Amino acid sequence: MPVQPPNRTLARALPVGVLSLALGAAATVAASGDPGVSPQHYTDALAPGASVTITKTVETPPIPPNPDIVFLADTTTSMTASIGNVQSNANSIVSQILAAQPTARFAVADYKDAEDATGYFLLRQQLTADTSAVTAGISSWTPLSGGGSDAEEDWIGALAQIPTAIDFRDDGTPIVVMFGDSSSEDPSGGHSLAPTTAALQAAGIRVIAISVPGADGYLWDGLDSEGQASYVTSQTGGTLTAANPDQVSDVILSQLQNLPAEVTHEVTCDAGVTASLTATSPTTVTSGGTVTFDETITLAGDAPQGETVSCQVSFKVNGQVPGPAFVQTVEIDVKDVTPPVVTVESKTVEATGPDGAVVGYDASAVDNVDGPLTPTCVPPSGSQFPLGTTTVACEATDAAGNTGHGSGAIEVVDTTPPTVACAESTNPGGNTPKAGGTRPNPQGQNQDGFYRLDATDVVDADPEVYLRDTGSGHVWGPFASGQRIKYTESASGPTQKQLGGSGILHLTGTGDAELYAEDFSGNVSAPVACLVPAPPK
Repeated sequence: MPVQPPNRTLARALPVGVLSLALGAAATVAASGDPGVSPQHYTDALAPGASVTITKTVETPPIPPNPDIVFLADTTTSMTASIGNVQSNANSIVSQILAAQPTARFAVADYKDAEDATGYFLLRQQLTADTSAVTAGISSWTPLSGGGSDAEEDWIGALAQIPTAIDFRDDGTPIVVMFGDSSSEDPSGGHSLAPTTAALQAAGIRVIAISVPGADGYLWDGLDSEGQASYVTSQTGGTLTAANPDQVSDVILSQLQNLPAEVTHEVTCDAGVTASLTATSPTTVTSGGTVTFDETITLAGDAPQGETVSCQVSFKVNGQVPGPAFVQTVEIDVKDVTPPVVTVESKTVEATGPDGAVVGYDASAVDNVDGPLTPTCVPPSGSQFPLGTTTVACEATDAAGNTGHGSGAIEVVDTTPPTVACAESTNPGGNTPKAGGTRPNPQGQNQDGFYRLDATDVVDADPEVYLRDTGSGHVWGPFASGQRIKYTESASGPTQKQLGGSGILHLTGTGDAELYAEDFSGNVSAPVACLVPAPPK
């Protein structure tokens, strides 16, 4: 239900002039702590997807930020003592406000009765940062009445002028500090209390009203004797206080520190990080009070590892950032939690000897933060690899301590067949028969058929040697390399027998003899002919 303007008849029952006030106001503007956010700077290191919650404390300024203060005085004759108190302390009032809020601006105005020859509203000084002009405006207040036959003045009409007469800043906190000893005509200068108050609300203007007693022998009925001051101050978020004439300056300062301060915030963050705040105390306090928040900082799962991401949180008081102390910065180092990618070449190579082969292979590592790295491998490239498949295990560690692993397969194969030779050899007597002589022998050098069956292999030191009769297809063997034979071509073959104790085998076949060998890998050499004279016809 909307609050209704006061009933003038009922309100007169409590004239402010008879109220007493125990003032606790100090003569200086003070705050319980340095205004701003604490901690103002926060740094941490988090893994992607991780979060941290911290407590933020916002100490509001004793006076709301960017105050645009209008000093509005009742300058009728009954106000002489109160006006004198403010005028004598004007420099102190202004300097203390500026000490708390250096961006403060001031305007000076006064009001009288509508019947006064000078009018009911006088703007002595437009809003300014010039302190000399402000104090000069206050000094121009002259307590003099020239009209009106009752106690009521026309401050409702004066307040109605404020939203348009004062050049308030767009980012300012408009405040009217009004002091007087009498209620207002209503309507006043053509303005009534309710619409005047609504206009003040719409402009965001808070009204601080100070009720002072008038001088004896003059007409005054108390600023809130009709409830008007209570109404306008409560509706605009201001205050109503009573003061003796010699306390007005102190009360002006104390009430500027007694205004509501609503704390809000705005957050801007880099990609990959967010900051959310939850109030853990009321966010509207009396200026100078404290508001606390739980701030949760969260990294996205894909936050850029190895980089620093940041947020900025601007805390506003009554919609304005009071100053740099109310801007918090957050810097989060994104931990590198991803190991390097290790790549190892797999390859197949031909054995070069019984021990396999010396193999060189490629291995590399790339880290998402550190870039190329040199992996460590077992066995290292250039090692001797045995026949078969050997697994190579490699690893690389980045600067963050993440270790990546990779493996490859080195296969050493034997696909090279043995080499065979049917070498001329000796007979049991140790003599090598002559080839041909006086009898031409077009079929071979060894007309008596004595041969040594030789076979060599790159890998197998003892390849198996075989001799095949091309006539019958019969195969003799396996023999060791170096086996001596006498081969005879005859229709009686195939046969095999020892020639005494010479170690020579006498092999008889029906066709030519072919020598071949097979190594332990199953590689078979190409056949070589061991030619002997054909049998007589």
